[in-house]
Amino acid sequence: MTGSGPDTGPAGRDGTLTVSGGGSIQVATDTVFAEMAALRLLQGEAQHWQGQLGRVRSLGVGPAPRWQPDDLGACVFGASVAIDEVADRSRRLADALEEAAEEYGRLESGLDMILQGTGSWLAHTLGVLAPVLVLSMAAPLAYLAAGSLLSNAALGRSLSVVPPALTDWLRENPRLLTNPATVTVVRALVGSADDAVLGRLGVPYPVAAGLGDAGAGLLGAQFSAFGLLVSAQAAGMLRESPVRVTQVAFSATQAAVAGAAHPGAPGGVGSGRPAVPLWGSAARSAAVSGTGAAPGTLAPPSPPTGFADLADRIPTEDDGGQVRIERYGDTEHPSWLVYVGGTVEWSPTGSTEPWDMASNVAAVADQEAGSYRAVLQAMQAAGVQPEDQVVPVAHSQGGLIANQLVSRGDINAVAILTFGAPETDLPLPNGLPAIAVEHDDDIVPALGPTSSDDQRLYVRREFFAGREVPVDEAMPAHQLVGYRETARLVDESPEPRLVAFRSKLEAIVGTTAGQQSVWRGDRVD
Repeated sequence: MTGSGPDTGPAGRDGTLTVSGGGSIQVATDTVFAEMAALRLLQGEAQHWQGQLGRVRSLGVGPAPRWQPDDLGACVFGASVAIDEVADRSRRLADALEEAAEEYGRLESGLDMILQGTGSWLAHTLGVLAPVLVLSMAAPLAYLAAGSLLSNAALGRSLSVVPPALTDWLRENPRLLTNPATVTVVRALVGSADDAVLGRLGVPYPVAAGLGDAGAGLLGAQFSAFGLLVSAQAAGMLRESPVRVTQVAFSATQAAVAGAAHPGAPGGVGSGRPAVPLWGSAARSAAVSGTGAAPGTLAPPSPPTGFADLADRIPTEDDGGQVRIERYGDTEHPSWLVYVGGTVEWSPTGSTEPWDMASNVAAVADQEAGSYRAVLQAMQAAGVQPEDQVVPVAHSQGGLIANQLVSRGDINAVAILTFGAPETDLPLPNGLPAIAVEHDDDIVPALGPTSSDDQRLYVRREFFAGREVPVDEAMPAHQLVGYRETARLVDESPEPRLVAFRSKLEAIVGTTAGQQSVWRGDRVD
């Protein structure tokens, strides 16, 4: 979802950021990690000054028994003792903070394993007992559904099998769905869906567990999503189709769409070189539309300086497109920022919108979603070359697409940043700066699979900690406006890895204004 609901500002909100992952088991607040880095730096500086004092001693300070209080030797000795104390204390404090972060990480990992194992066993048991449960619950559920339909009709509401009392209660108690505990339960359920299927098929639990996420990893959320996709498509839902992209806006200095859509043409960004290749169905369905209203004109973008700038540029429905592409640098050595928005259409029955439920499920199943193909086409039309540096920045479903682009090697990614994206077990290149910003009370990140080998750095925050959850928004903790606020907090963080990401961004985009274009994808029959 790419909602842009009201921004009430950061006043009174909990700004505590928790940082984890990045190839480490440590879990702590960003401030703790910053203090660890500062203490290690102080320890290193102290050791450096001991070396400097050693050089002073080598000049000759006389034998210790003859030192007077003001002698150079006595002063050097006193300084050496004090510096040793600073080095020792800073080392012990840093070690203690690291040990505490590791213990917290081990505790969190252990609790996750227990919850995952329990959820897996319960799901498998429910799968085994499914026939009995269906028979015993069929009549009560049928009466409940019929009563709900009649009640909704009598009250003048839209027809639904959900009882109006339950609907009203959920609306009046939004904290139930916008809650870290609910997110944890959903994450366990998503990871256990395959166990229920295997239980129904009669596969013994030890075998099912060995095949699932906690075992060989052959089954899991990706397998469940693929099964859902196949079943839904057989019922006429979640259907995929060819897509095309249209340039809806561009900066005044950029070549028109005709030049950009055909790399190598005069004035094209990728003159004389092939653009990012399209593979499989992406190539078969590629189309760049030059019809319709003339593209609007945008101001040349200034280089983004941090997380807030990047989050602010992720497109929403108000921008008229789902993809924004910025180019920096010269023609021979360009670098690109590719911003991808979130889900627009939530109906499973299909529309002309590629950012829909069909693409959501296909992306979790690691299939070529319509939105994935549209992003590839937009990059090709903009002139992105295979060797060009690219940084994908995305929200929600866009984060799934960004991870696929990087994992499959479609782009030469030099960093990746996602906000509120479903978690994924897709591998990323070693050493790639990869940051995932999530809200602990946002249910969407829990809808994807996880991996013990995940190298992404997770920055988390409970968005509605200590304040009321709005009743007039769907999934308020998932709204892009909230993640934009969190991005401002991330910019203020002294955590070394977050600071390093901002420094790398500056090196990638430079200091000169760039060019930008906005692209809209549509499904075509």
